Amino acid sequence: MILIGACLSGTTKAQDPTLPNVQPTDRLQQTQRDSVRDRLNRELRRADKDKAETQRIEDRKESNLRDTARNQPEAESLKQPPRADGTVSPPVLEPNLGPNETTNPNALQLNDVIASTFRAFPLIEIARLEAGVARGEIQSAWGAYDTKIEYYSLNQPLGFYETYRNGLGVARQTWFGGYVGVGYRNGRGNIEPWYKERETNEAGEFKANYVQPLLQGRAIDPQRVELFQANLRQQAVGPEVQFQLLVATRDAALAYWLWVEQGKVLQAQERLLQIAVERGEQFELELRNNTGTRLKVSLNKQEIYSRQMKVNDTRMKFLDAGIKLSLFLRDESGKPMLASPDWLPSDFPEALEIAFQSLEQDLSSALTTRPEIQLIDLMSREIRWDLQLARNQTLPNVDFTVQAAQDVGQRISARNDKGELEIEAGIVGDVPIQRNKAFGKIQSTTAKLTQLEQKLEFQRNKIANEIQMSRNHVAYSYQNVVAARGLLEEATKVQGYFQLALTAGDFDLVLLLQQEVKVTEAEAKLYEAEREYFAAIAALQASLGLDPLDQSVLLSVP
Repeated sequence: MILIGACLSGTTKAQDPTLPNVQPTDRLQQTQRDSVRDRLNRELRRADKDKAETQRIEDRKESNLRDTARNQPEAESLKQPPRADGTVSPPVLEPNLGPNETTNPNALQLNDVIASTFRAFPLIEIARLEAGVARGEIQSAWGAYDTKIEYYSLNQPLGFYETYRNGLGVARQTWFGGYVGVGYRNGRGNIEPWYKERETNEAGEFKANYVQPLLQGRAIDPQRVELFQANLRQQAVGPEVQFQLLVATRDAALAYWLWVEQGKVLQAQERLLQIAVERGEQFELELRNNTGTRLKVSLNKQEIYSRQMKVNDTRMKFLDAGIKLSLFLRDESGKPMLASPDWLPSDFPEALEIAFQSLEQDLSSALTTRPEIQLIDLMSREIRWDLQLARNQTLPNVDFTVQAAQDVGQRISARNDKGELEIEAGIVGDVPIQRNKAFGKIQSTTAKLTQLEQKLEFQRNKIANEIQMSRNHVAYSYQNVVAARGLLEEATKVQGYFQLALTAGDFDLVLLLQQEVKVTEAEAKLYEAEREYFAAIAALQASLGLDPLDQSVLLSVP
């Protein structure tokens, strides 16, 4: 039972003989106010008694219906009895949460925003285009193994020695670092005696050669490393796209729920302003009929201006939220699109208490699905190829080489020294004494791998922290939603009591105006709590690496 006398009368003080005497008119007004408060308290006590009696009646009805249902199975088709918390005297206003009675068929859904983000968000598109970059790098790396056509034509028409030399051949590098080539050449004219190897028989010479590394460059070489690393960068495109998707869709969900919150708060502020405007019209009418006072009109106008400023501030925030949402909500051509106020949902989805599985299970699942772990692993594998190449380059450069040549056609000398098949084979090589390049590369790549190990451990810790924080935010934001609902309910009840006081004649306009504002503030706190709850849900989904589009379908707004 709630008594309002103490709120209105304050603490009674003993009469101080040093104070001026109270005039009879003041005593009469005080007596009248005390009389009104007494009547209100009696009405409230009577209302509590009526409510208790109504509760007992409803309990008896429910008991009778349960007995009937046990005896008659067909009673299951009967309608449920009314709830025991029905409207009683004094009237209590229900929380005004906007147009919740009907759903908005044009409401913008979260999955619409997420799908738009999937389709046209620039950062995601940039990540997708990395696939083309990677394919180009792979093709470029394969260029080291292209078959090459080699040719030359070198002529010396003037001078004591007039020579004419031409050649044509094909060559390519083999997979294991070798080199193979075949070709044809001819040499004509008066060739210098010290360049007799340039001379050929009349029909020219056919030649083939092959080079194969035996130590350095056999197991691995720079060309193969470049190709392997390009393939790893192509494999990293998928995780990079997934990472950008998780970040962008999380931000899109936060922007969407902020837009919904600001829209609902704006509706609440506009309703609050409309109440003051309608009351002002009533006060103006009373003033013209000489039944009202200018004080009430002025107080109400003051409140109208204050509420109008609040509406303007909230509308500005709502428009800002729509502009922020347009980064993720895009049309078919990919251009940002402002959400229409007509697309505002009628309410938030129902906030539910979530039963979490163990933290170890969530962490184990996240470590297998989060793309950051895969990206670090791919970076580590890329650096390991550099390390393997650096270790190979510490070996001596030893190559086996063999070549064969055969001249054809009429011989050009009596000795016929060009007529026999020529084969040459041997070993060539070199090795740097200090090998600073190889050892320096080993040192730098080893340090990079150690850095990546630390980065991987930190990323695991970061994912674990994100999951724990998201779980905490979901749990406590749900408790805030429950508390905000209770706050709104109680604030609305108090407003109902003030309205009862208005009908009874004990009317304090200032207190009523303050309570109306408190109800709207409570409503705004509920929307804020619901926004924080669903924002925490979005953060939890991102921390677990879940598919954002599948998850968004589950959060349909009315």
